[in-house]
Amino acid sequence: MMTVSLPWPPAALKPNGQHGHWSSKSTAAKRYKADCRILCIANGIEPVSLDAAHLTIRFCPPDNRRRDLDNMLASFKQGIDAISESIGIDDYRFGFTIVRGAPVKGGCVHVTINEEYDARPIGEIVNGVLANIERKALQP
Repeated sequence: MMTVSLPWPPAALKPNGQHGHWSSKSTAAKRYKADCRILCIANGIEPVSLDAAHLTIRFCPPDNRRRDLDNMLASFKQGIDAISESIGIDDYRFGFTIVRGAPVKGGCVHVTINEEYDARPIGEIVNGVLANIERKALQP
C-alpha cells in the first residue's frame, strides 16, 4: 500500500466551468499533471508488478462549498494520470473508492494505492460467487 497527498486541482480543470479558451485549460492540465507526477516521485510512488490497482481518493476541499464527488473526480483526472504513470498501470485498470474529507486550507487530495484489486469483469465475479453458493448448497 502506498499513500500520496496531492494538491487540490486548479479551477481551470472543473468540468462544469467556463474558463476561457481551451488552451488555458490544456496548459493548466499539463502543469497539474506534471506537479502531481513530481510529488508522486518525491513520495516514493514506484512502479508495481501488478495488472490492476485500487485507489482510495479522499478529497479535502479548500472551503465548505458544496461540491459533487463526480465533479471532483473529473477535475482530478490529470492527478490520476500522474499516478498511473508513476506505478506503471494503465488507469483503465483502476478501481476507485471516492471519499469526501474535511476541508483543509488550500485543499488537497489524499490517495491510497492498494495493490489488492480484482480487475475481472463484474459478471465473471458474480458468476464465481453464485457457483460457490450453489456448490455449498449441494453439499450434504
